[in-house]
Amino acid sequence: MSTYVDLMMKIKMRALCLFLSLICAIRTEGLSVRGPAMPLRVQLGASVTLPCSVDTPIPLHELEVQWMREDSGSLVHLFLGGESRPESQSPAYSGRAEIFTEEISKGNFSLLLRKVTTEDKGMYKCVVHTEQESSETNVTIDTELLVVTGADVPVFAYAGEDVILNCSVDTHVPLRELEVEWMKTNEEIQVLLFMEGRYRPESQPERFRGRAEFFSEEIPKGNFSMKLRDVKTEDRGEFMCIVHTDRESVNATAWLQEQGFSTLHWCVLCLTMAAAVFAVFSCIPAVWWIKKALKENPKKK
Repeated sequence: MSTYVDLMMKIKMRALCLFLSLICAIRTEGLSVRGPAMPLRVQLGASVTLPCSVDTPIPLHELEVQWMREDSGSLVHLFLGGESRPESQSPAYSGRAEIFTEEISKGNFSLLLRKVTTEDKGMYKCVVHTEQESSETNVTIDTELLVVTGADVPVFAYAGEDVILNCSVDTHVPLRELEVEWMKTNEEIQVLLFMEGRYRPESQPERFRGRAEFFSEEIPKGNFSMKLRDVKTEDRGEFMCIVHTDRESVNATAWLQEQGFSTLHWCVLCLTMAAAVFAVFSCIPAVWWIKKALKENPKKK
């Protein structure tokens, strides 16, 4: 009899353990925190959203969400007691980091980080606490150290006009460590060169000498746009602004479309032709008068 009782007790204990294990598994699965699978690449100065969410919403009164730097442990943002606690933020993130308040009740704890700097690069940790357990996910930010932008559409110009081909460089790399060149890509001609902190006109081919130039006062602002004077038919085609650092090279393209003569050039041409015609017709009466005078007054022998 005692053997039967012992056997039943063992079965009940095993069933209880299995039940508790299932409960724990369900709770853990319900609190599984999800984040991005890949690092987030962010342009300096831009804003970025760091994803963090759970499948099953958690009652606000038992929820605590901590966004932290994995490397330094700095507190980026804290949600506790049903509200955000900005006073607990690290000064480096004050006014720049926040969560979407209206999304918290839906299980979305994503973080919005504004005005990204090079110091923001690294791993972040989203830790979610309830009264029973905790779970977390990691998010990595990679900042783009070199961003080059040009014109989105072709630049149209008439022969003889001046044009500007845009090239903007966003980087924290010092100017002396940058090399910027403008190339006429379809002909593999170097049009302009900025190297070791200054413009190098001696590298220009004769064809562009005196016609292509940087805006010197704009270079410290990252503006490496090229001004091309007196556009010619052979200038038509693709130009490329190439920016080099010790680590990488990035480029942007600009298309120049030449449209023949401008209105001004046509006016000058027409006036020139009109002046020529006027000069020709003005000479006719004079020639006629001279011939008539010669007939009326022949030379005396």
